[in-house]
Amino acid sequence: MHLTRTGRILTAATATALTLTAFSVGPALADTGDDSRGGHSVVRVHLLGSQPAPASPVIAGINPGGAPWVNDRSTAIVSEDGRIRVNIRGLVIPPPRGTGVNPVASVVATLVCSGTVGESTDPFSLSSAGDGRIAATIAVPEDCADPTVLIQPAANRTVYIASGMSSRDHQQSHDD
Repeated sequence: MHLTRTGRILTAATATALTLTAFSVGPALADTGDDSRGGHSVVRVHLLGSQPAPASPVIAGINPGGAPWVNDRSTAIVSEDGRIRVNIRGLVIPPPRGTGVNPVASVVATLVCSGTVGESTDPFSLSSAGDGRIAATIAVPEDCADPTVLIQPAANRTVYIASGMSSRDHQQSHDD
């Protein structure tokens, strides 16, 4: 195939534009872990309802709840500067063990680092549909390996009813 001089110029210009676009858009779309207003994320997870042991593990000495819990899309984000945002949707005990209605009036979100229970948020309300949210600040250890967020009934902090654990691959991608 023989290209005219104009065709070669247009082809080179198009290739250059595509290359520049790939190098400029790629980093902009990447999840850098930057939480925009205060540092990188220590943990950014999807929360999952707990199942009675042994289906859900004991985490930092805290047992999963005694009934199965399910939830819709729920998330937790903890930043290095201590900001924590939790958004819970549909956290309930389904039939036949439950009625599909949330029996817990309020919960706390607790950060676990390196297998040690850290600080919790103040209690926040859950609706009968199992919906709740909080934006708060907690103390975050400088070294927070294997971060996990637990959702615990405010009235019984010996159990958790939902959790989110950071995968090592996800955490390492933010540390690089």
